[in-house]
Amino acid sequence: MRTNNRIDKIKEYHFKNLDIIKNQVISTGIDVVDLSIGDSNIPVDNRIIEALKNSFLKDGFNKYPPYEGINELKEAVIKYYKSRYDVELDLDEVVILIGSKEGINNIIPAICDIGEYIIAPNPGYPVYATSASLWGCNTYKVDLYEEDGFLPRMEDISDEMKKAAKLFFINYPNNPTGAIANEKFYKEIIEFCKNNEILLCNDGAYNEIVQGDTKTSSILQFDKEKTSIEFGSLSKPYNMTGFRIGYAVGNKEAIRALAKIKSNVDSGQFKPIQYAAIEALSLGEEYLSQIQKIYSERREIAEKVLKEKNIEFFETTGAFYILAKTPKGYTTKEFCEELLRKHGVAVAQGGIFGTVTEGYFRIALTQDKERIYEGLNRLDRY
Repeated sequence: MRTNNRIDKIKEYHFKNLDIIKNQVISTGIDVVDLSIGDSNIPVDNRIIEALKNSFLKDGFNKYPPYEGINELKEAVIKYYKSRYDVELDLDEVVILIGSKEGINNIIPAICDIGEYIIAPNPGYPVYATSASLWGCNTYKVDLYEEDGFLPRMEDISDEMKKAAKLFFINYPNNPTGAIANEKFYKEIIEFCKNNEILLCNDGAYNEIVQGDTKTSSILQFDKEKTSIEFGSLSKPYNMTGFRIGYAVGNKEAIRALAKIKSNVDSGQFKPIQYAAIEALSLGEEYLSQIQKIYSERREIAEKVLKEKNIEFFETTGAFYILAKTPKGYTTKEFCEELLRKHGVAVAQGGIFGTVTEGYFRIALTQDKERIYEGLNRLDRY
């Protein structure tokens, strides 16, 4: 059967293929320490589970939800942004998503015409460029370098691209580097996008996943005119990856356009999941501090082992990843495959996120401290 030629241009999602290899290795009896994908082993809080169960007693729980999300959840997002970031939002500045990945995909046809450009980071979440290709758009990659703290240099973007681009995706705290953006950077990129009539989209999936003295932040704290939008996810801070629930907030024209796309391609998220999300967002500072403490401890033990093994890595306090340099004598692909097949440790190849990180591998701090310690100690072989 002949398929869409855009499908032919994209690769199978890396982590789908990695799952196949992991299962093959496990079937041979090898104990696999999985530090590859950002799917934490921390259990869902019981209060969220109870809210999910109780929602099945509500009248109409099985009916179609509103396309833009139930108002109770939108109000919970508004309350959360006020309490966490002191950002005021209105209902028409919030749309509920079937996970932030869905929103990232759908904002492209909401804003871009076929053949137009988005700007995406290199390295970055592969979905930005893949989604652009699927919608018939082009991607201009802006390189991020370790010496710059993995922040983009706006001066590297040509005048031609400033005129051509319609969207600019950023992601801080960053995947795969863990990099953190500061107020100066946010204000600079907000002004850049405003002056060039580019919609700035911050993928804020890891906003709450910070360690040490790093404070949580939202791009909307620095964008008083709300010329940008931010994608939020309950997957990482509330360990709800399989629930598929998130939101987009910010510029009301962009939110309206995104909601229009959604009303034509999906029918919203199941109401009980939205009620569970309301409970999650109400858990507050105490809960989030506990989550941050867990990742701080995991990062501390991982960095200690890496230093003992003389493996270089980017030191940061954002997200739950560590970007480490591939040992000499290996390509990253060779190293990651050998590490998994021979030693039972799964990590992500840096090259799947972009050319800049070809010589790196990414460690996800998604297992208990003991498992992280055990897995990284297997690096003795290198």
